[in-house]
Amino acid sequence: MTHKKTYISLFICTVCGIGGMFLLFSLSEHKLHRDNSFTRRFAGHPAIKAKQLNLTYNSYYIAGADQGKIYLGNSIAPFHLITLDTALQNKETIRLTINQDSLPYKSIQLRVIPPYFFLMDGAMPYIFKGKTTDWKARSIMNIPPYFSQVEPIDSANLFIRGVSGKTRENVLGKINLSGTGKVSLSHDLLQKQIDGIFDTDGTLQYNHQLQKLVYTYYYRNQFIVADTNLQLNHLGKTIDTISHAQIKVGTIASKNQQKMAAPPLTVNKNTATYGNYLFVNSKLIGKYEPIHIWERASIIDVYNLVENTYEFSFYIYGIKKDKLKSFRVLHDKFIGLIGNHIVTYQLDTSLFKNLLTNSKEDADSKI
Repeated sequence: MTHKKTYISLFICTVCGIGGMFLLFSLSEHKLHRDNSFTRRFAGHPAIKAKQLNLTYNSYYIAGADQGKIYLGNSIAPFHLITLDTALQNKETIRLTINQDSLPYKSIQLRVIPPYFFLMDGAMPYIFKGKTTDWKARSIMNIPPYFSQVEPIDSANLFIRGVSGKTRENVLGKINLSGTGKVSLSHDLLQKQIDGIFDTDGTLQYNHQLQKLVYTYYYRNQFIVADTNLQLNHLGKTIDTISHAQIKVGTIASKNQQKMAAPPLTVNKNTATYGNYLFVNSKLIGKYEPIHIWERASIIDVYNLVENTYEFSFYIYGIKKDKLKSFRVLHDKFIGLIGNHIVTYQLDTSLFKNLLTNSKEDADSKI
């Protein structure tokens, strides 16, 4: 009987111990991922779903959006392009051609800014440019630098993110495609916290209305706004509290390569910018937000780049088990890719009072 009571006591202590550890872990996870001491503002209905179209495949990405058209590239078939109107009704399939018999690629990217388009691969590297009137591209730079991200500014200039040969860390730069193909790098814009590679990872965007580079970090609550000469205008902060990247970096000794040693805490998953605004798909849940909505939807936080302020947030709901993968904003339309589908949301222009800037001069006077 004494032994039986002892076993029961040990069993109860074990269960309580495991339960206590689980509770402490759950509370720490809850605090880290849910209650980040920030509260979002939800104002009316900033975005209302308008249209949805099944694209059949999930390999499409948004290569551009302009003049009422959406341009979709395909990561599996890089010379295959689809154009759609914002009503998702008029669809056209286009075959891109280049002035080469064959083109090896690793991470080819298509960007469309009418009347031009670019086919680029920063891992090879090469840059092709053509016109949207015939969709024929030709090589325009003999030996471009290596880059991991790229965004066209205009027909002759590109913003890039690459790795500095001097520091071996991420760096933002600009390629001028005219003349000798000048490459300018800024070693000051990206701020290292841990390793200069993983901790400075993020999304590179170009705001054509404000003529500004916008770079948003994945793992910390900060974004960079700079001009076309790579001069810093200001640093912005997202509303969460993660100011230092929570990542662990390890080294593969046999390859002398660095890698993530543990899953990182992602703060800002994806971004888009249009007019005065930056749209951020946040990965952190704030106070008082119902978890059941987060399981079905993606949160979009809206920031005013001119005033450097947080405005409000809204949800983009998933389709079946798929959630928002990437998105763009064009005038008063939010365009998103969710699984095999493309969706559009109508933005409430009474809430987005400065969706379109009055002029570049007005914006520059404030930024």
